[in-house]
Amino acid sequence: MQTTPRAARAGLSLLEVMVALTILGTALIGMAEYGRRFANTNARAMTQNTALDIATDRLERVKAERNYTTMDTLAGTHTVTVNTGGVNVSYTRTTSILRTLSSTIDYKTVTVTVTRPTMTVPVKKTSAVPRF
Repeated sequence: MQTTPRAARAGLSLLEVMVALTILGTALIGMAEYGRRFANTNARAMTQNTALDIATDRLERVKAERNYTTMDTLAGTHTVTVNTGGVNVSYTRTTSILRTLSSTIDYKTVTVTVTRPTMTVPVKKTSAVPRF
């Protein structure tokens, strides 16, 4: 019986195939995890940006109020629904207005806080509005 030298044989051994499949599987699992984390981070950033837009819009609306004395009527808590990608998403917007009055100064501090159950940290924007 004649044996062929190892160099003359063609193909891969079972061990080589298993090692290659293990390396490929590990790389694919890593890429899938990266994709999951990317999608999760992207969704959180979109939620934060929408909340920031809601807070900015409300703050600008309060600052644009022409009557300084009736500005306080804009304070309160409201539910704001935003259509994001065909899905309605609800946020809670709280507007607080605090007046600081002394013999030399008179201004109102407006704070808008926007929350949503999936947000870990609420979005807050604050501005001072002087008496005009």
